[in-house]
Amino acid sequence: MMIITKKNTTLLSSSLLLLMMIVTQTQPMIMSLHTNSRWIVNDRGDRVKLACVNWPSHLEPVLAEGLNKRPFDAIAKEIVEMGFNCVRLTWPLYLATNDSISSLTVQQSFCNLGLSDSLTGIADNNPSIINLSLIQAFQWVVRKLGENNLMVILDNHISVPGWCCSGRDGNGFFGDEYFNPEQWLEGLAKMATLFNNTQNVVGMSLRNELRGHGQDVTTWYKQVYVHIHTAQLVHTSHSSLFTTFPPDGRDLL
Repeated sequence: MMIITKKNTTLLSSSLLLLMMIVTQTQPMIMSLHTNSRWIVNDRGDRVKLACVNWPSHLEPVLAEGLNKRPFDAIAKEIVEMGFNCVRLTWPLYLATNDSISSLTVQQSFCNLGLSDSLTGIADNNPSIINLSLIQAFQWVVRKLGENNLMVILDNHISVPGWCCSGRDGNGFFGDEYFNPEQWLEGLAKMATLFNNTQNVVGMSLRNELRGHGQDVTTWYKQVYVHIHTAQLVHTSHSSLFTTFPPDGRDLL
């Protein structure tokens, strides 16, 4: 039987305080976000300042860059240690709208591109994703970011997987070869629905850097209505997301 004294009461209180600190630090700190006037706030009404690092996942392999170099958690830990609380995770539209791309496994994607050394690196550092489809691997990345208390902005960077950006790559402006507005709406709705119950996905950037020879300010203003409709569509699929509109020539994030 333990005899309660002033000394061991103090020790007990200190131990409980330490335990509470440990539990608090290991619990996810991410909450849904919304706007209040000009501010972004969480469910408690506290102002949230997003500090986002860009993590490309829109290039030809359609996988977050660097997973062939280091384990995921090591990368995520470093992002947090650098003071970031958010990742702007890019994705190509075809990941959501083209089954022949999204259904490829990570192994198939890298083999098709002749990236055998990179594939070996992924097998060494992140072996659990080798046989995942590309869309499953994208979900895995988002989930792992959440496990590391990092919020995610889903950024539709481009349509066809590849380097961005050129003024003549066919991905730049409404009506370009690879920028079909209806397909774009379909892809955004699918992605919003896919992450509807994913707490750390807090926002969506509708498109990166509108550009190209077909763009002009007049056309952009006409498309503002399309952007508003798109935001409404996204919110129908995922009511907790905030969205950003791409201005003429560059993105907001």
